[in-house]
Amino acid sequence: MYCRKCGAEIKESAKFCDSCGAEVIKVKQRSYSDKYAERKAQGNKKDSEAKRREKHKDEKNPYISAAMFATIVSLALAIFPWNLIGKGIGTSLPMRIAVVIFALLGDYHSTKARQVNNLLYSKYGFRIQENVVTLFYYLSMFATAIGLFALFMYGA
Repeated sequence: MYCRKCGAEIKESAKFCDSCGAEVIKVKQRSYSDKYAERKAQGNKKDSEAKRREKHKDEKNPYISAAMFATIVSLALAIFPWNLIGKGIGTSLPMRIAVVIFALLGDYHSTKARQVNNLLYSKYGFRIQENVVTLFYYLSMFATAIGLFALFMYGA
């Protein structure tokens, strides 16, 4: 063994370097077969995650559906061509306020859905519909940006 600080040769049983006094830190080297076995063991962790998920299958995240509903409504109100129904309906101030309100509701519920998922992950080691929650989180942020842009950029 050699000292990491000064490079002097040290004994196997030494706790400090005789030359510079630095603490000896032993690093275990792993072979490729050890790394392979470790990765294979991690594959077994996925199986245990499925078992945990099955054990706690009654766990729900009620904010996911609320986030989906509010975000879809805000995007529909913001993107639908309302001028085909009646002139000026889509650009009216009440419509722009409704878009912002639904977008903010979508933001709130998607943030709460992420918080519940993080709580479930810390307690049980899994998340519920993680990709859906992330998708609607970003969609609600986009809808909020559209709504606020429309609210403040168009004249009343």
